[in-house]
Amino acid sequence: MSFTKPVLLVGGATALSRLLGFVRDALIAAALGSGFVADAFFVAFRLPNLFRRVLGEGALNPAFVPVHERIRAGYGNEAARSFAHRAITGAGVILITLAMAGDLAAPGLVLALAPGFSVDPLKFALAVKYTRLAFPFLAFAVLASLMASALNSHRRFASAALAPVVVNIILVALLIILRLSEQNEPDSARYLASAVGLSGLAQVGWLLISLWRSPAGLPFTRPRWTPELRILCLLALPGIAASGATQMAVVAATQVASALPGAVSWLYYADRLYQLPLGFIAVAMGTVLLPEIARCVREGDHGDESGVINRACELALLVTLPAAAGLLALSAPIVSVLFEHGAFAAHDTVETAHAARWLALALPGAALAKIFAQPFFARERPAVPLLAALAVVVITLSFGYLLRARLGVAGIALAIALAATVQASFLGVVLMWRAIAMPQRKTLGRSLAILASGLAMAVALKMLRPLASPLLAPSHSFPMRFGALLLLCGLGGVMFCALVVALGGVDRAVLRSFWRSKGTPAAQPDNGEPIEGPTQRQWADG
Repeated sequence: MSFTKPVLLVGGATALSRLLGFVRDALIAAALGSGFVADAFFVAFRLPNLFRRVLGEGALNPAFVPVHERIRAGYGNEAARSFAHRAITGAGVILITLAMAGDLAAPGLVLALAPGFSVDPLKFALAVKYTRLAFPFLAFAVLASLMASALNSHRRFASAALAPVVVNIILVALLIILRLSEQNEPDSARYLASAVGLSGLAQVGWLLISLWRSPAGLPFTRPRWTPELRILCLLALPGIAASGATQMAVVAATQVASALPGAVSWLYYADRLYQLPLGFIAVAMGTVLLPEIARCVREGDHGDESGVINRACELALLVTLPAAAGLLALSAPIVSVLFEHGAFAAHDTVETAHAARWLALALPGAALAKIFAQPFFARERPAVPLLAALAVVVITLSFGYLLRARLGVAGIALAIALAATVQASFLGVVLMWRAIAMPQRKTLGRSLAILASGLAMAVALKMLRPLASPLLAPSHSFPMRFGALLLLCGLGGVMFCALVVALGGVDRAVLRSFWRSKGTPAAQPDNGEPIEGPTQRQWADG
């Protein structure tokens, strides 16, 4: 199967979800702003949203996919299908029980996520209330992630990738209703927290339909403990922790920010801008790259594995470096146009833009770290990525507290960028030390070309920004401001594409092969096995 098209397919579905997330967050900003109700809601939303993002990025894939592939290779499709059914059914029973315990756990969770709320009884009480309403989403998110992993194992990437879209559609619809009915801030937050929990159930329903239509089948069977399920459980927790390092950094940053009024909200909105390009590439790599590397490991094809990793790095930098450059150059107008409405004031725009500017520096490191972790997961050895993830949390907390005093919320965002860079560097060094993958000369050359193109684009956008400023002013209508911002970003994108092709940042032969290849992901035969496409080796070889 061609590797590039599934990446773009999953990335496109993720981008759709993130764009709907932007609409959702713009409506939340207009409804709640950045006051104490917004801070309380975002802390309550942080844990469900953390699980939604981490699990939506394929955090259970590192535990599920290698075991599933090993069973299918050794015992056949029926045994692999039975393993998937038992895993999903057993997890469902356990998770529903745990969801019921959320009511008791809510105060402790709020204290852990936002210790600064303890000095404000009203804010703390609201956060606990909203957490209890949203908590059932956690159980549904884990269950949905297992179902998505089963679909990914059968190369049914689109159905799994579109599941988060269901959540955002429900939340956007509710926010529009709340906007039209002019609800007050506490009631709006309460209705929204309730909808978060219900949207998780809708996501599970979508995936059940997708499983029914796939070779995996409906996962209704009697739970039974097996050695394979034991391995899955042993790999699941470290796999989730290691895969969710980026999200864990944001949670750690929320703890640091909770002592600053409004900082939790500013960091949340900045994180939304950061997650859009990162989600496009991180979700795609976590979903598509792992089965491909697991195949290379199973077949002992280390040369192909190294080539796939190098090409994945090129694709990741091709997305994240221009995104980082654009966010550095245009953070203030982007935040103003997208969020400065209703209760979201000009001061909120300034603080959110400062945080977004520093978060942009984390994009390349976070994307590369996602790629570098996959070879360890494919070998069912999550210890190294887990160690790197723990380092991310420690660095974010320590440097976050240190820089908060000097830079405020921007210092907390800078701590996240430092942690992401250290994580990617550590994993990359270990990959080379263990001779799993080595950087190829052509990859280094293309990476430098992409970096140069991104820097040139940032300079050009800085020069063009004053010309567009009159059209971006808050006094104009939203369509005019959004159109001007879109034009500015489009000009930067065209310039980057022209430069990166001219400088050799992309392989033109691979691009031509990609556009000429037929279909999207390969068709599935009756036994559920993937059919390899003609461009896979070419993609790995670069």
